[in-house]
Amino acid sequence: MTVKQQIEEYWDWRSTSYTNGATSLGSEERELWKQSLLPHLERGPLRVLDIGTGKGFLALLLADMGHEVTAIDISQSMLEKAQGEAIKRNLDIKFKKGDAENLAFDNSSFDVVVSKYLLWTLPDPENTLKEWDRVLRPGGKIIAIDGNWFDPSPVKKFKRGIRKILQAITYRDSTTGLLRPGKFNQYYSSLHPSLPLYSNVKPESIKPLFEKAGFEDLRTDSLPMIHKYNLKCMHPLFRPWNTDTFFLISGISSKQDK
Repeated sequence: MTVKQQIEEYWDWRSTSYTNGATSLGSEERELWKQSLLPHLERGPLRVLDIGTGKGFLALLLADMGHEVTAIDISQSMLEKAQGEAIKRNLDIKFKKGDAENLAFDNSSFDVVVSKYLLWTLPDPENTLKEWDRVLRPGGKIIAIDGNWFDPSPVKKFKRGIRKILQAITYRDSTTGLLRPGKFNQYYSSLHPSLPLYSNVKPESIKPLFEKAGFEDLRTDSLPMIHKYNLKCMHPLFRPWNTDTFFLISGISSKQDK
């Protein structure tokens, strides 16, 4: 089984338990995310491609904000969940199964490319970012949200270890009986050597990749409103062991009109 086939299989399984946001995107959380995204977007409606959409987190938000959204994912099961949510919300989103590293779209098809929690699981992030730039119009924008989930520093590893113990007490998959962290490790323990950004998704480490791919005017946003909200929603037992350090990075395609 190839790396991508393993990734697809894991996320097909994970689709049964994965949630959108801290509260499955309740109204308060949706508004906070819209406020956080708005400064990074031009006036719309914009043609947006959401890559690695999962259950449609960004696609649903951006369609609700009035943009024309296409969303792809490697997992058909995730796409089906996202499609169901779009229908429930009466949102017109084009969902397609697709590979983030080989996009089935013409050059300059979109005004904005977005992704959330995807960079860490890309086998070839450098060429993938070039591919994302290819489908952007000249002057188009990339917006990527990610975090250093597997930071190898001793303090972060210790905190993650404590958190896993706490999670093991409360979370178990009802169909397989496996602890969710155990299922993740079952797949990603062999995969992560093939994923260059697995334990190194930090602004200072990914900025050079964005620049090399042809993006300029790079900016980062620590998303303070979202961090504050997530901590508020988190069980008090977990808060001292929280290691989430997600952020937003944006850039402009520097390619010229031909």
